[in-house]
Amino acid sequence: MFKPLPLSTSIPTSLALSLLLVVHSPVANAQTLGFTQEQADAGKATYREVCQICHGSSLANGQFGTPLKGSFFTDKWKGKSLAELVTFVFEKMPPDNLKSLAPEQYVNSVAYILSRNDIAVSGTPMSTDNNSLGGVMLPW
Repeated sequence: MFKPLPLSTSIPTSLALSLLLVVHSPVANAQTLGFTQEQADAGKATYREVCQICHGSSLANGQFGTPLKGSFFTDKWKGKSLAELVTFVFEKMPPDNLKSLAPEQYVNSVAYILSRNDIAVSGTPMSTDNNSLGGVMLPW
């Protein structure tokens, strides 16, 4: 038969467990998603030059590439980190000339794509160091 702990023991124990869960939760430890307007603008230029041919002018009307705006994109990246997105773009794009852009161009392109998916610019630039992006979770 279940026997509850005395109140004096169970409250501190419950409080300690709750605190432990909060401190070790991904939300509590997540870094903030950030990029500057300059990065988004530079990314827009790169997108038009390199990505638009497949993904389309609106990021969702391409003949060859999947949509990079809207529910298709947000559903695909839901629960994933910014590092996963940047790594994917770096390793897989453009498909006919992999890893052909400078790291800044990849990061700036991601900043532009995020801005077109209603992520607000901030004063904090997005890093080109992929290790620092692992704790940044995408908001969808």
